[in-house]
Amino acid sequence: MKFAILLLVYAHIFILANPSFTKTSESFPFHLDFVKGEMKKISFHKDPPLIKNLLVLTEDKIKLDLMKKEHHFILVNFWATWCAPCIDEMPSLDKLQSLFDVEHLKIISIATGRNNQKKITEFFNENMLINLENFSDPRGNLAIQLGILGLPASILISPDGHEIARLIGPINWIEPNVVKFFKSLTQ
Repeated sequence: MKFAILLLVYAHIFILANPSFTKTSESFPFHLDFVKGEMKKISFHKDPPLIKNLLVLTEDKIKLDLMKKEHHFILVNFWATWCAPCIDEMPSLDKLQSLFDVEHLKIISIATGRNNQKKITEFFNENMLINLENFSDPRGNLAIQLGILGLPASILISPDGHEIARLIGPINWIEPNVVKFFKSLTQ
């Protein structure tokens, strides 16, 4: 437990101290006047890095690169069955996906690290998460590749494959400012 707390503290320090993250960006083409409420927790990249691949396992243990699929924007959420804040935010993430056509915004949830697939499936079923697909990163390789230092963590990927924003920690994904942001992004 101490390790998890230290990891989360380190992640926040890294994000706040890292000059590549900022609230405003010349490369980010949207006016951010609605960065209020939950949106204040999201950091936008000044120089968005390119995401080359998103290698995950499907529920049936089939390897899949999610960057090979056609989507407009992709919101990737890393979570774990043992992470209480992750579990708390999943229903609002599922609801956010229900508000958007997957061709405009695709939300991908990835259980990273040691997660029992049976527990993941049970969690999805018990919470009626019908709008999110069930992917995993069992050894945490993708999370490590992307520099995910705490859970939950979310990254927003543009249609051209660049990570334009990152969030470490949970938010209410259906808070009005969050929904407004994604609506403006996908128009």
